[in-house]
Order: sequence, then structure tokens, then C-alpha cells
Amino acid sequence: MELLLDSRNFRVQYITYANIHRDDDTMQLTELNKPAPLAKMAYDALRSSILSHTLTTDMIYNEKKLAEQLGISRTPVREALLELSSQGLITFLPRKGVIVRRFTDKDIEEIFELRHIIETGTFNKICSQRDALDFTEIEESLTAQKFIATTTRDISAFMDLDRNFHMAFTRLVGNHRLIAIMENIRDILHIMGTHALSAEGRMDKVVEEHKNIVQSVRQGDTGKALSLLEDHLDLSKAAVKRNPPPFKG
Repeated sequence: MELLLDSRNFRVQYITYANIHRDDDTMQLTELNKPAPLAKMAYDALRSSILSHTLTTDMIYNEKKLAEQLGISRTPVREALLELSSQGLITFLPRKGVIVRRFTDKDIEEIFELRHIIETGTFNKICSQRDALDFTEIEESLTAQKFIATTTRDISAFMDLDRNFHMAFTRLVGNHRLIAIMENIRDILHIMGTHALSAEGRMDKVVEEHKNIVQSVRQGDTGKALSLLEDHLDLSKAAVKRNPPPFKG
């Protein structure tokens, strides 16, 4: 409370601050964006280069030269490479450097086995809860896939949409750990599958398979949805095996 003297009327006025808040109690400023750590920036740049095939499987890359090209010191690049290695995207060669991972038939079998386990469980849950779920993202991804398949046939763009299509199903179940696992799997599949998608007719078949899967899920036909999903995964695995990324080494 503050005491004020009104000189015109010679009255004492009492002003109370009981209902007045301090500025620092109520104001909400937007937090300033902090610069991302250099290791995170290096990781993002290297991961993007791997997925876009700028870094390829037929070259050995030197850590020092990678750091020079990125314009940063070796330490954050080393941290980024260790993270990429833990995710199975690159391999360290002692006293030589690193290479983008080349995947064997066993690797392909393991990745698709893991996909089968995760995605069939996801589809089971989604089919049972379909009436409460929003399929907008999935439908939009499918529409975009159809457009690319009938126009530009841009493989890189189609791969991004294929990733989003399958990840959208995973996001519907709301399991963040499952989403993180699938994100890592999709990075590996991006390396594995880009060349396979260039096989004649495969892009069109993927669109048709996706369309049939969505239709059966929306209808709540769990058995049919799972059967179509399994066929889709088997066909994708076979395409990857038949069309591995080129290797010159």
C-alpha cells in the first residue's frame, strides 16, 4: 500500500497493490532459440548426406577432411560419427576412416523381421481403435505418393513420403519409444531401398499396396490388413535384395 497526498482537496488517498501483479510474475516472453550444439549440427549434416547418397558406400571418408568441409573442429564430427555408427549407418575402419554401411542379406532379413514385429503389432492396435483415430496424415501421404508416381517419379521424394506413410501409422499408437526405434529403422531402409524403388514398376506397386492397406485398416478388417502388410513387407524385402545399391569398390 502506498500513501498519496491529494493537494487539491487536502485528502489522503490510499492506493492498494493487492490485485496488481509484478511484471516478472506474469509476462511470458518467447524463449530465444539457442544455437544447436556443434555435434548435433554435424550429425544432422552427415546423416542428411548419407540419406541423400552424397556420402556413398564406395568411399572411405577421413574424419579430418569431413571436419574441414563442415568448417568445424574434429571433436564434434567424431561425436557425430560415433552416433551414426551406433545407429548402424556407418562403419569405422581402424586407421583408415569411416564408410557408409553396406548391408548384407542377413542385415536385410534382420531389418525386415524387426519391421514385421513392430508394424504388425501397430496395425493390430490401430484396427481395434480406428474409430477414434485421425487418418488425415496417412491419406495425404498416399495422395502425394500417387501424384509423384504418375508425374515426376522422383525417387527421393517418394522415399520421403513412403517413410512418412509408415511413420504416420506408428505415431497413431502414441508410443514414443516405438517411434524412435522406427525412425532409426527408416534411416537404414532409406539407404537400402532407394535403389530398389528404381526397379521397373515397383513405385506403382508400392502405391497400390499402400492404398489396399489403408482401405482394409479403415474398414477394421484386421486379418486382411495384416495379410496385406505382410505381403507388402515381403515384396519390399525381395526388391531390396534384387536391387542393392551399386558398389564400385
